[in-house]
Amino acid sequence: MDVTNLRSKHGIIHIIGAGPASFVAAINLAKTGIETVIHEQKSEVGFRFNSDFQGIENWSTDMDALEFLTSIGISINFLCEPYSVGHYYGPNSKKHELTTSRPLFYLIKRGTDFDSLDQGLKKQAIDYGVKIEWNDKIEKISYPITIVGTGPRAADVIAKGIIFKTSNPDACFGFLDNRIAPKGYAYLLVNKGQATFATVLYEDFENTQSYFQRALDKMRSVVPIDVIEPKEFGGYGNFVLNNISRDNSNVLLVGEAAGFQDALWGFGLRYAMLSGYLAAKSILTGASYTQLCTEEIRPLMETSLANRWLFAHLGNFGYGRILNYLTGHKDIIGLLRKQHEPTRFKRVVFQLAKKWYHTRLIDKQCMHQNCDCIWCMHCKESSRSEEVTAA
Repeated sequence: MDVTNLRSKHGIIHIIGAGPASFVAAINLAKTGIETVIHEQKSEVGFRFNSDFQGIENWSTDMDALEFLTSIGISINFLCEPYSVGHYYGPNSKKHELTTSRPLFYLIKRGTDFDSLDQGLKKQAIDYGVKIEWNDKIEKISYPITIVGTGPRAADVIAKGIIFKTSNPDACFGFLDNRIAPKGYAYLLVNKGQATFATVLYEDFENTQSYFQRALDKMRSVVPIDVIEPKEFGGYGNFVLNNISRDNSNVLLVGEAAGFQDALWGFGLRYAMLSGYLAAKSILTGASYTQLCTEEIRPLMETSLANRWLFAHLGNFGYGRILNYLTGHKDIIGLLRKQHEPTRFKRVVFQLAKKWYHTRLIDKQCMHQNCDCIWCMHCKESSRSEEVTAA
Protein backbone atom coordinates (compact mmCIF):
# COMPACT_ATOMS: atom_id res chain seq x y z
CA MET A 1 0.00 0.00 0.00
CA ASP A 2 1.46 3.39 -1.03
CA VAL A 3 1.10 5.44 2.16
CA THR A 4 2.33 8.64 0.51
CA ASN A 5 -0.37 8.49 -2.15
CA LEU A 6 -3.02 7.73 0.45
CA ARG A 7 -1.98 10.71 2.55
CA SER A 8 -2.02 13.07 -0.40
CA LYS A 9 -5.34 11.74 -1.64
CA HIS A 10 -7.24 11.92 1.65
CA GLY A 11 -5.39 14.48 3.75
CA ILE A 12 -6.59 14.47 7.35
CA ILE A 13 -9.58 12.25 8.17
CA HIS A 14 -11.85 13.80 10.79
CA ILE A 15 -14.05 11.67 13.04
CA ILE A 16 -16.80 13.17 15.19
CA GLY A 17 -17.55 11.33 18.42
CA ALA A 18 -15.30 8.99 20.44
CA GLY A 19 -17.29 5.76 20.59
CA PRO A 20 -16.28 2.19 19.66
CA ALA A 21 -17.19 2.60 15.98
CA SER A 22 -15.16 5.81 15.75
CA PHE A 23 -12.13 4.30 17.45
CA VAL A 24 -12.15 1.22 15.22
CA ALA A 25 -12.25 3.46 12.15
CA ALA A 26 -9.48 5.67 13.53
CA ILE A 27 -7.24 2.73 14.46
CA ASN A 28 -7.50 1.16 11.01
CA LEU A 29 -6.86 4.45 9.25
CA ALA A 30 -3.94 5.40 11.47
CA LYS A 31 -2.31 2.01 10.95
CA THR A 32 -1.83 2.92 7.29
CA GLY A 33 -0.20 6.23 8.17
CA ILE A 34 -3.23 8.43 7.45
CA GLU A 35 -3.48 11.38 9.83
CA THR A 36 -6.68 10.96 11.82
CA VAL A 37 -8.35 13.34 14.27
CA ILE A 38 -11.25 12.51 16.60
CA HIS A 39 -13.40 15.40 17.83
CA GLU A 40 -15.10 14.59 21.15
CA GLN A 41 -17.44 17.03 22.90
CA LYS A 42 -16.69 15.57 26.34
CA SER A 43 -13.43 15.81 28.28
CA GLU A 44 -12.97 12.02 28.32
CA VAL A 45 -14.25 8.92 26.59
CA GLY A 46 -16.91 6.70 28.18
CA PHE A 47 -18.84 9.39 30.10
CA ARG A 48 -22.09 8.04 28.70
CA PHE A 49 -21.63 4.87 30.76
CA ASN A 50 -21.20 4.07 34.43
CA SER A 51 -18.73 1.16 34.64
CA ASP A 52 -21.65 -1.16 33.88
CA PHE A 53 -21.11 -4.56 32.30
CA GLN A 54 -22.26 -5.27 28.77
CA GLY A 55 -21.60 -8.10 26.37
CA ILE A 56 -20.19 -8.74 22.91
CA GLU A 57 -22.51 -11.45 21.66
CA ASN A 58 -21.02 -14.64 20.26
CA TRP A 59 -23.92 -16.45 18.65
CA SER A 60 -25.02 -14.60 15.51
CA THR A 61 -22.13 -15.77 13.30
CA ASP A 62 -19.76 -18.71 13.06
CA MET A 63 -16.82 -16.41 13.77
CA ASP A 64 -15.95 -16.20 17.46
CA ALA A 65 -16.08 -12.65 18.83
CA LEU A 66 -12.36 -12.67 19.66
CA GLU A 67 -11.55 -13.69 16.11
CA PHE A 68 -13.90 -10.96 14.91
CA LEU A 69 -12.05 -8.33 16.93
CA THR A 70 -8.76 -9.48 15.46
CA SER A 71 -10.21 -9.36 11.95
CA ILE A 72 -11.11 -5.67 12.36
CA GLY A 73 -7.71 -4.76 13.75
CA ILE A 74 -8.52 -4.62 17.46
CA SER A 75 -6.42 -6.17 20.22
CA ILE A 76 -7.68 -7.10 23.69
CA ASN A 77 -6.39 -4.57 26.22
CA PHE A 78 -9.67 -4.32 28.13
CA LEU A 79 -11.81 -6.59 30.30
CA CYS A 80 -13.15 -9.31 28.00
CA GLU A 81 -14.34 -12.37 29.93
CA PRO A 82 -16.02 -15.38 28.26
CA TYR A 83 -19.36 -16.54 29.73
CA SER A 84 -20.69 -19.94 28.68
CA VAL A 85 -23.19 -20.87 31.40
CA GLY A 86 -26.29 -18.82 32.07
CA HIS A 87 -29.17 -19.10 34.53
CA TYR A 88 -32.49 -17.91 33.14
CA TYR A 89 -35.90 -17.38 34.68
CA GLY A 90 -39.25 -17.12 32.98
CA PRO A 91 -42.50 -15.57 34.29
CA ASN A 92 -43.06 -18.51 36.68
CA SER A 93 -39.57 -18.01 38.24
CA LYS A 94 -38.49 -21.51 37.24
CA LYS A 95 -34.72 -21.72 36.83
CA HIS A 96 -33.30 -22.84 33.49
CA GLU A 97 -29.57 -23.47 33.19
CA LEU A 98 -28.35 -23.15 29.62
CA THR A 99 -24.88 -24.18 28.52
CA THR A 100 -22.94 -23.58 25.33
CA SER A 101 -20.03 -25.21 23.53
CA ARG A 102 -18.31 -21.85 23.17
CA PRO A 103 -18.81 -18.57 25.06
CA LEU A 104 -22.33 -17.22 24.70
CA PHE A 105 -20.89 -13.72 25.02
CA TYR A 106 -17.80 -11.89 26.18
CA LEU A 107 -18.39 -9.63 29.14
CA ILE A 108 -16.93 -6.14 28.79
CA LYS A 109 -17.12 -2.97 30.85
CA ARG A 110 -18.19 0.45 29.58
CA GLY A 111 -17.15 3.80 30.97
CA THR A 112 -14.05 5.60 32.18
CA ASP A 113 -12.40 2.78 34.18
CA PHE A 114 -8.95 1.78 32.94
CA ASP A 115 -10.15 -1.71 31.97
CA SER A 116 -13.24 -0.56 30.06
CA LEU A 117 -13.72 -1.13 26.35
CA ASP A 118 -13.82 2.63 25.83
CA GLN A 119 -10.47 3.25 27.52
CA GLY A 120 -8.86 0.26 25.84
CA LEU A 121 -9.84 1.46 22.37
CA LYS A 122 -8.73 4.99 23.21
CA LYS A 123 -5.28 3.73 24.19
CA GLN A 124 -4.95 1.69 21.00
CA ALA A 125 -5.93 4.72 18.92
CA ILE A 126 -3.43 7.00 20.66
CA ASP A 127 -0.69 4.39 20.34
CA TYR A 128 -1.23 4.41 16.56
CA GLY A 129 -0.98 8.19 16.46
CA VAL A 130 -4.64 9.22 16.43
CA LYS A 131 -5.11 12.75 17.74
CA ILE A 132 -8.11 13.39 20.01
CA GLU A 133 -9.53 16.89 20.38
CA TRP A 134 -11.37 16.94 23.72
CA ASN A 135 -14.19 19.37 24.60
CA ASP A 136 -14.64 19.95 20.88
CA LYS A 137 -18.30 19.98 19.90
CA ILE A 138 -18.71 20.08 16.13
CA GLU A 139 -21.95 21.60 14.83
CA LYS A 140 -21.17 21.75 11.13
CA ILE A 141 -19.22 19.45 8.84
CA SER A 142 -16.51 21.38 7.07
CA TYR A 143 -14.00 18.63 6.23
CA PRO A 144 -13.59 16.83 2.87
CA ILE A 145 -14.08 13.40 4.47
CA THR A 146 -15.83 12.98 7.81
CA ILE A 147 -16.89 9.95 9.85
CA VAL A 148 -19.75 10.63 12.25
CA GLY A 149 -20.03 8.37 15.29
CA THR A 150 -22.02 10.51 17.70
CA GLY A 151 -24.12 7.69 19.20
CA PRO A 152 -27.88 7.10 19.40
CA ARG A 153 -30.23 9.96 18.56
CA ALA A 154 -33.40 8.61 20.15
CA ALA A 155 -34.54 6.11 22.79
CA ASP A 156 -36.11 3.13 21.04
CA VAL A 157 -35.05 0.88 23.91
CA ILE A 158 -33.99 1.93 27.38
CA ALA A 159 -32.24 0.27 30.31
CA LYS A 160 -32.56 1.14 33.97
CA GLY A 161 -30.26 -0.50 36.49
CA ILE A 162 -27.68 -0.46 39.23
CA ILE A 163 -24.01 -1.33 39.54
CA PHE A 164 -22.82 -2.64 42.91
CA LYS A 165 -20.22 -4.63 44.79
CA THR A 166 -20.93 -8.20 45.87
CA SER A 167 -19.26 -11.28 47.32
CA ASN A 168 -21.09 -13.58 44.89
CA PRO A 169 -19.05 -15.56 42.35
CA ASP A 170 -18.96 -14.71 38.65
CA ALA A 171 -22.28 -15.53 37.02
CA CYS A 172 -24.83 -14.56 34.38
CA PHE A 173 -28.59 -14.43 35.03
CA GLY A 174 -31.40 -13.50 32.64
CA PHE A 175 -35.10 -12.82 33.23
CA LEU A 176 -37.99 -12.89 30.74
CA ASP A 177 -41.23 -11.46 32.08
CA ASN A 178 -43.32 -8.63 30.64
CA ARG A 179 -44.26 -7.59 34.17
CA ILE A 180 -40.68 -6.48 34.82
CA ALA A 181 -39.42 -5.82 31.28
CA PRO A 182 -42.17 -5.25 28.68
CA LYS A 183 -41.14 -6.84 25.36
CA GLY A 184 -37.59 -6.96 26.77
CA TYR A 185 -35.58 -8.69 29.48
CA ALA A 186 -33.66 -8.13 32.71
CA TYR A 187 -30.15 -9.33 33.46
CA LEU A 188 -27.61 -9.72 36.24
CA LEU A 189 -23.90 -9.98 35.46
CA VAL A 190 -21.29 -10.63 38.15
CA ASN A 191 -17.53 -10.44 37.61
CA LYS A 192 -14.78 -10.34 40.21
CA GLY A 193 -16.83 -8.75 42.97
CA GLN A 194 -18.60 -6.24 40.73
CA ALA A 195 -22.12 -6.61 39.41
CA THR A 196 -24.58 -4.99 37.02
CA PHE A 197 -28.33 -5.48 37.22
CA ALA A 198 -30.77 -3.85 34.81
CA THR A 199 -34.13 -4.16 33.16
CA VAL A 200 -34.40 -3.41 29.44
CA LEU A 201 -37.71 -2.04 28.15
CA TYR A 202 -39.02 -1.71 24.62
CA GLU A 203 -42.24 0.08 25.56
CA ASP A 204 -44.10 1.87 28.38
CA PHE A 205 -41.08 4.02 29.19
CA GLU A 206 -43.00 6.34 31.49
CA ASN A 207 -43.24 3.52 34.04
CA THR A 208 -39.55 2.61 33.92
CA GLN A 209 -38.97 3.09 37.65
CA SER A 210 -41.85 0.78 38.56
CA TYR A 211 -40.59 -1.92 36.21
CA PHE A 212 -37.10 -1.59 37.59
CA GLN A 213 -38.28 -2.01 41.18
CA ARG A 214 -40.33 -5.08 40.27
CA ALA A 215 -37.37 -6.51 38.37
CA LEU A 216 -35.06 -5.92 41.33
CA ASP A 217 -37.54 -7.57 43.71
CA LYS A 218 -37.85 -10.58 41.42
CA MET A 219 -34.10 -10.92 41.01
CA ARG A 220 -33.58 -10.87 44.76
CA SER A 221 -36.33 -13.45 45.27
CA VAL A 222 -34.50 -16.07 43.17
CA VAL A 223 -30.82 -15.06 43.43
CA PRO A 224 -29.27 -14.85 46.91
CA ILE A 225 -26.91 -11.93 46.46
CA ASP A 226 -25.52 -9.18 48.64
CA VAL A 227 -25.89 -5.74 47.10
CA ILE A 228 -23.17 -3.39 48.40
CA GLU A 229 -22.92 0.30 47.54
CA PRO A 230 -25.47 0.31 44.69
CA LYS A 231 -25.35 3.13 42.16
CA GLU A 232 -28.11 3.76 39.66
CA PHE A 233 -27.53 4.12 35.92
CA GLY A 234 -29.56 4.33 32.76
CA GLY A 235 -29.00 3.89 29.05
CA TYR A 236 -30.78 3.89 25.73
CA GLY A 237 -30.39 2.67 22.18
CA ASN A 238 -31.62 3.56 18.70
CA PHE A 239 -32.39 1.17 15.85
CA VAL A 240 -33.03 2.61 12.38
CA LEU A 241 -32.80 1.14 8.91
CA ASN A 242 -32.02 3.98 6.53
CA ASN A 243 -29.29 5.40 4.37
CA ILE A 244 -26.03 5.07 6.25
CA SER A 245 -23.88 7.48 4.27
CA ARG A 246 -24.20 10.77 2.50
CA ASP A 247 -22.07 10.16 -0.55
CA ASN A 248 -22.54 13.66 -1.95
CA SER A 249 -20.70 15.19 1.01
CA ASN A 250 -18.37 12.30 1.91
CA VAL A 251 -19.93 11.85 5.33
CA LEU A 252 -19.99 8.32 6.71
CA LEU A 253 -22.33 7.52 9.61
CA VAL A 254 -21.13 4.71 11.88
CA GLY A 255 -22.45 2.92 14.96
CA GLU A 256 -25.74 4.08 16.41
CA ALA A 257 -25.42 7.41 14.60
CA ALA A 258 -26.36 5.25 11.61
CA GLY A 259 -28.94 3.32 13.62
CA PHE A 260 -26.77 0.18 13.77
CA GLN A 261 -28.18 -1.79 16.69
CA ASP A 262 -29.46 -5.29 17.37
CA ALA A 263 -33.23 -5.01 17.42
CA LEU A 264 -33.75 -8.20 19.42
CA TRP A 265 -31.46 -7.96 22.45
CA GLY A 266 -29.57 -4.72 22.00
CA PHE A 267 -26.19 -6.43 21.52
CA GLY A 268 -25.08 -3.90 18.94
CA LEU A 269 -21.36 -3.61 19.66
CA ARG A 270 -20.38 -5.95 16.84
CA TYR A 271 -22.46 -3.91 14.39
CA ALA A 272 -20.94 -0.66 15.64
CA MET A 273 -17.34 -1.80 15.48
CA LEU A 274 -17.84 -3.50 12.13
CA SER A 275 -19.28 -0.28 10.70
CA GLY A 276 -16.18 1.61 11.86
CA TYR A 277 -13.96 -0.92 10.16
CA LEU A 278 -16.02 -0.73 6.95
CA ALA A 279 -15.86 3.07 6.97
CA ALA A 280 -12.06 2.89 7.14
CA LYS A 281 -12.02 0.22 4.43
CA SER A 282 -14.16 2.41 2.19
CA ILE A 283 -11.77 5.35 2.58
CA LEU A 284 -8.69 3.21 2.04
CA THR A 285 -9.93 1.22 -0.96
CA GLY A 286 -12.48 3.51 -2.58
CA ALA A 287 -15.23 0.93 -2.13
CA SER A 288 -18.74 2.25 -1.49
CA TYR A 289 -19.41 2.41 2.23
CA THR A 290 -23.12 2.09 1.60
CA GLN A 291 -22.56 -1.07 -0.42
CA LEU A 292 -20.23 -2.56 2.18
CA CYS A 293 -22.80 -2.02 4.93
CA THR A 294 -25.60 -3.31 2.73
CA GLU A 295 -23.69 -6.53 2.20
CA GLU A 296 -22.23 -7.11 5.67
CA ILE A 297 -24.51 -5.42 8.22
CA ARG A 298 -27.97 -4.88 6.82
CA PRO A 299 -28.89 -8.59 6.43
CA LEU A 300 -28.09 -9.14 10.12
CA MET A 301 -30.13 -6.08 11.11
CA GLU A 302 -33.11 -7.18 9.05
CA THR A 303 -32.99 -10.61 10.66
CA SER A 304 -32.73 -9.08 14.13
CA LEU A 305 -35.82 -6.98 13.44
CA ALA A 306 -37.68 -10.07 12.25
CA ASN A 307 -36.65 -11.80 15.48
CA ARG A 308 -37.78 -8.76 17.48
CA TRP A 309 -41.22 -8.94 15.84
CA LEU A 310 -41.51 -12.63 16.65
CA PHE A 311 -40.28 -12.15 20.23
CA ALA A 312 -42.64 -9.24 20.87
CA HIS A 313 -45.59 -11.49 20.05
CA LEU A 314 -44.56 -14.38 22.30
CA GLY A 315 -45.85 -12.94 25.57
CA ASN A 316 -45.20 -14.52 28.95
CA PHE A 317 -46.64 -17.85 27.90
CA GLY A 318 -44.28 -17.97 24.93
CA TYR A 319 -41.26 -17.06 27.06
CA GLY A 320 -41.84 -20.09 29.26
CA ARG A 321 -42.20 -22.38 26.27
CA ILE A 322 -38.99 -21.08 24.68
CA LEU A 323 -36.97 -21.55 27.87
CA ASN A 324 -38.31 -25.08 28.31
CA TYR A 325 -37.34 -25.87 24.73
CA LEU A 326 -33.82 -24.49 25.10
CA THR A 327 -33.26 -26.32 28.38
CA GLY A 328 -33.63 -29.62 26.59
CA HIS A 329 -30.54 -28.99 24.47
CA LYS A 330 -26.96 -29.53 25.60
CA ASP A 331 -25.69 -26.69 23.43
CA ILE A 332 -27.87 -23.74 22.37
CA ILE A 333 -25.29 -21.96 20.21
CA GLY A 334 -26.43 -23.79 17.10
CA LEU A 335 -30.07 -22.93 17.77
CA LEU A 336 -29.30 -19.26 18.31
CA ARG A 337 -27.06 -19.17 15.26
CA LYS A 338 -29.87 -20.61 13.15
CA GLN A 339 -32.29 -17.93 14.40
CA HIS A 340 -29.93 -15.21 13.18
CA GLU A 341 -29.52 -16.56 9.66
CA PRO A 342 -31.16 -14.37 6.99
CA THR A 343 -33.42 -17.16 5.74
CA ARG A 344 -36.34 -16.84 3.36
CA PHE A 345 -38.76 -17.12 6.29
CA LYS A 346 -37.00 -14.30 8.17
CA ARG A 347 -37.12 -12.12 5.06
CA VAL A 348 -40.88 -12.60 4.93
CA VAL A 349 -41.22 -11.76 8.62
CA PHE A 350 -39.02 -8.71 8.12
CA GLN A 351 -41.51 -7.31 5.62
CA LEU A 352 -44.16 -7.48 8.34
CA ALA A 353 -41.84 -6.10 11.00
CA LYS A 354 -40.70 -3.03 9.11
CA LYS A 355 -44.31 -1.97 8.54
CA TRP A 356 -45.17 -2.50 12.20
CA TYR A 357 -42.33 -0.68 13.92
CA HIS A 358 -41.50 2.99 13.76
CA THR A 359 -38.57 4.74 15.32
CA ARG A 360 -39.11 7.17 18.19
CA LEU A 361 -36.62 9.41 16.44
CA ILE A 362 -38.24 12.78 15.88
CA ASP A 363 -37.38 13.90 12.37
CA LYS A 364 -35.52 17.18 12.81
CA GLN A 365 -34.34 17.07 9.23
CA CYS A 366 -32.99 20.41 8.14
CA MET A 367 -33.88 21.78 4.77
CA HIS A 368 -30.40 23.02 3.85
CA GLN A 369 -29.22 22.32 0.35
CA ASN A 370 -26.05 20.19 0.46
CA CYS A 371 -26.61 19.81 4.20
CA ASP A 372 -23.59 19.85 6.49
CA CYS A 373 -25.43 19.56 9.81
CA ILE A 374 -24.19 17.03 12.35
CA TRP A 375 -27.57 16.58 13.98
CA CYS A 376 -29.59 15.61 10.93
CA MET A 377 -29.35 12.35 9.04
CA HIS A 378 -30.35 13.95 5.71
CA CYS A 379 -31.31 11.84 2.67
CA LYS A 380 -34.87 12.33 3.89
CA GLU A 381 -36.69 11.42 0.73
CA SER A 382 -34.79 8.18 0.19
CA SER A 383 -34.80 7.01 3.78
CA ARG A 384 -38.23 7.85 5.16
CA SER A 385 -39.89 4.75 3.75
CA GLU A 386 -37.28 2.47 5.32
CA GLU A 387 -37.14 3.90 8.86
CA VAL A 388 -38.07 1.12 11.22
CA THR A 389 -37.16 0.27 14.74
CA ALA A 390 -37.67 -2.22 17.52
CA ALA A 391 -39.63 0.24 19.62
